[in-house]
Amino acid sequence: MITDFAKKLESVINFIPPIPAVIIELLKALDDENANMNTIGRIIAKDPPMSMNVLKVANSAFYRLANTVSTVDHAVKMLGVKEISMICVSCGAYQALRPPRDAGTFDLKEFWKHSVATGVIARALCQELSIGDRQTIYFGGLLHDVGKVVLDRFAHEVYKIVIQITHEECVPMIEAEKKIIGESHDMIGGLIMEKWKFPFTLADIARFHHNVSASSDEARPSVAVCALADELARIQFFGFGGNKGGVILEDTEAFRILAGIAPEISSIDMFKFVQDLETLGEEIAEMEKILVG
Repeated sequence: MITDFAKKLESVINFIPPIPAVIIELLKALDDENANMNTIGRIIAKDPPMSMNVLKVANSAFYRLANTVSTVDHAVKMLGVKEISMICVSCGAYQALRPPRDAGTFDLKEFWKHSVATGVIARALCQELSIGDRQTIYFGGLLHDVGKVVLDRFAHEVYKIVIQITHEECVPMIEAEKKIIGESHDMIGGLIMEKWKFPFTLADIARFHHNVSASSDEARPSVAVCALADELARIQFFGFGGNKGGVILEDTEAFRILAGIAPEISSIDMFKFVQDLETLGEEIAEMEKILVG
């Protein structure tokens, strides 16, 4: 019965809820060189819940703005077109997959902690190594495990077995997924991103964060940054799954690829680098509230 589930994955993807229309508009606007703050503001204003969410985001401790933001236009002006748009896209993605109120789920608290930690660490690595676009990499880290949400949302009973094996045998979740389901969250995440027509870099990060060298040449540096951040977040106990220890960062595919792009990475004490991110815990808590909101 479990092995038959692999054959049903394609139909599962086909029945994934569509991304809200306002998100599609935002994604198109991000691709339009002529789109400006007024354009983005008008799109967001069409959706009252999203407008309220934008104000909540802008006024959260996450951004530490000096003055209260009272309008969507002001929020876009303060945080920028891309930042606001990507916040809306991330919220829309996870809210579209939100399970019914009484449905069983995996440990969402641990999931959010790991996802946000990966995004925060990826953004810091991006700045430290001068690789990629800071905002794209941050939100790529935030969304990299969206495939886990899909599998848990639409195959919860089977996915419970995956999680059980992950913890009992202390193996990476991706191995347990392939063993039980026949497919893994990274491939599912990439398919979802493509179905929703998300930017290709975000789709590549979701699909290839466990197989960096298979990503496109253009997206590979960003994928590598997020993949290394994923490892660091897990090692620093912002984990979701097994295999928290025993990883030699220098031996990971992501580290080797980044060392070829930015050799200075070899001189960075990665564990100290993460520990020195003073606001990491606070950012995790704030962004979790925003996304779950």
